[in-house]
Amino acid sequence: MSKIVFIGGGKGGVGKSLVTMATVDVLLTRGESVVLVESDDSNPDVYKALNGLVQSVVLNLDSEDGYLSLCDVIESNPKSYVVVNTAARATKLIIQHCGIVSDTVNELKREMVMLWAMNRQRDSIELLRDFLDGIGGEFAATHAVLNTYWGAPEKFTRFSNSKQKERVTSIISFPELNDMVSDKMNDNRLALSNADTGMTIAERSVLSRFRKAANEALNGVL
Repeated sequence: MSKIVFIGGGKGGVGKSLVTMATVDVLLTRGESVVLVESDDSNPDVYKALNGLVQSVVLNLDSEDGYLSLCDVIESNPKSYVVVNTAARATKLIIQHCGIVSDTVNELKREMVMLWAMNRQRDSIELLRDFLDGIGGEFAATHAVLNTYWGAPEKFTRFSNSKQKERVTSIISFPELNDMVSDKMNDNRLALSNADTGMTIAERSVLSRFRKAANEALNGVL
């Protein structure tokens, strides 16, 4: 069953864009049809990287109208995974309007999940708490994605000692991507599947290893 996959985190700097890119990459590797919804319309980096590789659309999700448009995208693509890259400002609006999406998804007999990207800071846990408190049962699953760019999983001690750890469906250790490789991707608006263009042998090796690790981390929840 093709799912509706939201990537959230409630703030900038937790790796939402890279998690989104990796999610699309994993699905394409599996041969799935994918539609990307980019909701960060002020800085649509993911859209610029993936447009042309997968069907992509930029939607402003700052109002109910945006969520109605998102539901139209979901209904119009019954056999595709719909991957939604949310903006840093989006948490309250997701909580406010996700019931509309949930009703659509349930009627279509599909499933809506959240990949919640996190760093090690206290506010990252608090934002996850606020999201979990607000959504009720609208999402079938919420997976905490520990971005190991900020340290190995055992260093996420605040999260490990928090009540939120017990509230999420699963915990994913998301691999770190080397800064030099990441910068080349960002500078050239490249997707993971074509980012090796112009890279050295060593950089291509790093990229390949990252893609494999991301596949292993995400494949089971998608």
